[in-house]
Amino acid sequence: MNVPADPLTRWRDLVLSARSERYRPDRDLAFWQGKAADYDHTQPALPNTVSWLRGDLHRTWSLLDVGAGTGRLLLPLAGAVAQATALDYSPDMLAQLRARGALPHLRTVCCSLEEAPDQVPVHDAVLAAWSLAYQPDLRPALETLRGLSRHALYLLEDDGVGSPHVQLRRALAGTPKPGRARLLREALEALGWPVTAQTITESRELTFTTTAELLAFARLPLSEAQSLAALKPYLRQEAGGWRYRWTFEITVLRVACGAPA
Repeated sequence: MNVPADPLTRWRDLVLSARSERYRPDRDLAFWQGKAADYDHTQPALPNTVSWLRGDLHRTWSLLDVGAGTGRLLLPLAGAVAQATALDYSPDMLAQLRARGALPHLRTVCCSLEEAPDQVPVHDAVLAAWSLAYQPDLRPALETLRGLSRHALYLLEDDGVGSPHVQLRRALAGTPKPGRARLLREALEALGWPVTAQTITESRELTFTTTAELLAFARLPLSEAQSLAALKPYLRQEAGGWRYRWTFEITVLRVACGAPA
């Protein structure tokens, strides 16, 4: 009888199975170098997630965002804390963050997660949003993150549901995205860490002036009629073209910190 591997091993296998090989730092840095300039324009706003985090960060003095990137989450959260630190190992992403405007209580640090304990002090709270996706050795990464926080560690992930057109492309190709949020929670529970989970629903809406523009965005290996039929629940045709709207879920895993487990 086959015994399922423990969640830390399954996480490692998942990371190392990535065809992009972004678990290699050189590949990942090259990816972000190409994405940095347009990253903010391609990502949905996360107002409900920001609102929940701001509420939970009430009376928190300092916040460290590991894998902060362009500040997509940290900048709207910075007003909730007295001190904020953006840590990322991509200089291109941090350059975009700085270009969005300076805040007197926000500093940036360019280094890897492994180097972080020597580069930044312990903060009251640590945020890591989708920052572990290409970390094969999950346990030391989690221990480093927890060691940087006095009170709470917030890990944001999803189970790969995402947009309808991407879901459909994966289903047709037979390559569904793995449930990282679920696996990450299992790993935290296997470590015996005190963790609570919060599911937050967000929405995204895009507009397209023509059907050809919509289909070029969706990139479905189907005919025009089949593509429109598959996406029909999320589409609304208007005089100016198409309105495409869907919802998606984000999981916030909150780990209580302090004395090591």
